[in-house]
Amino acid sequence: MFKSQCCYDEGCLLRIKVLGAAREVGGSCVSVQTDQVKVALDYGIKLDDVTDEYPKNFDAVIISHAHLDHTGSLVRLSKSRNNQVIMGSKMTRDITIELLKDMIKVQNLNGNAEAYDEQAANKVREWWQPGENFALPGLAVNLYPGGHVAGANITCLHSEGKTVLYTGDFCIHDSEILEGCNLSLLPKEPDVLISESTYGGRVRPPRGDMIDKFLERVAATMKERGNILVPTFAFHRSQEMARRIDQAIENGTLPKYNAYTISKLAHKINSHFNANKQLFTQEVQQQEQPFTYKHVENVEKTTDVQEPAIVICTAGFGHAGASLSLLAQWAESEDATVILTSGYLPPDSPLKQAREKRFFKLEGEKIPVMAKIVQIELSGHADQTELIELVTKLKPKKTLLVHGDIKEAESLQQKISELTDVQIPEKNEEISLRA
Repeated sequence: MFKSQCCYDEGCLLRIKVLGAAREVGGSCVSVQTDQVKVALDYGIKLDDVTDEYPKNFDAVIISHAHLDHTGSLVRLSKSRNNQVIMGSKMTRDITIELLKDMIKVQNLNGNAEAYDEQAANKVREWWQPGENFALPGLAVNLYPGGHVAGANITCLHSEGKTVLYTGDFCIHDSEILEGCNLSLLPKEPDVLISESTYGGRVRPPRGDMIDKFLERVAATMKERGNILVPTFAFHRSQEMARRIDQAIENGTLPKYNAYTISKLAHKINSHFNANKQLFTQEVQQQEQPFTYKHVENVEKTTDVQEPAIVICTAGFGHAGASLSLLAQWAESEDATVILTSGYLPPDSPLKQAREKRFFKLEGEKIPVMAKIVQIELSGHADQTELIELVTKLKPKKTLLVHGDIKEAESLQQKISELTDVQIPEKNEEISLRA
């Protein structure tokens, strides 16, 4: 199986090629080759654009975490004639399968020409080797907890005395349910650091301050008996948000209120979280069913919501599902509040249009927005301060910035250029690491 040949010229030990998420967010995939093996770091899709077809001739695909922009292209491997090797944490495997099956269902409903069936996701599960440490010919693979979301890892590759570190998506800060990445565990002075740069140009206030601001906004709307819409992603953000609201009502920070989640997928993922308490903070581990809520009810349809209410629902970008439906219902109410907790919204997101233009279009109809729309960023990505800390503590010889719009990457490049030899690769650009 392991027959890859890549470093043809004498003295070349590794070749790195950024196949996806070069100078943009989405479709993450980085090829790393030695003279014996060829591996892919992530195998994602673009959520708001057409994704390139990545090669299928990898000896292994190493997945950092379950988000579709890092895993969504795995279903394409199901059409390969050969068995594949996929590596990553058990939690990432289990959540990835749930997300892939949901993606397949949506694609089929939308009449996507490249639609798959559930068997494609089942093949991914069959090929997946869960673990933290792996050995390929001439290449050692070690995974370290990366924060960001449950099961996320930073990937370390060792070959011929050289070290490549790939962050995937990560953060150093702790959240209420998950500890951030512990930099002291990571190898120091890697030859190449491949780092995300999603928020390379932004410095966020302390997370605790942002959570306080979020709860204050929710409490103010509740006092006026208004509706509150919180669009979230089904994986991790929904669980984090539902638990936050549930605990705030329990401890009296928020009053008793109709509180709901609407997402069959998020409800499924709750069971994975309850079954893997060891991945979370000590406080979470001490509870029997930490993601089964006392004050937040899961319902299937928006018609099940009794107003006034706070509703945590998908889709996170507001382009479909309950979040779009409730946005349309509540947009013209001055008493309603929409709280955006993601720092990034794609250009075609109705939520982005509603916030910036005070209207959005739905099925050709222009809907005015009277509701309050606020952005309180509770991201699981590292901000500029954390990214600088990563480079300062690890002291990489060379740093490649990926998974970030060019302005964000360039802003970070300016900040770390005296600490490391930094490059922002273009798509398909190849970087050689020599002896």
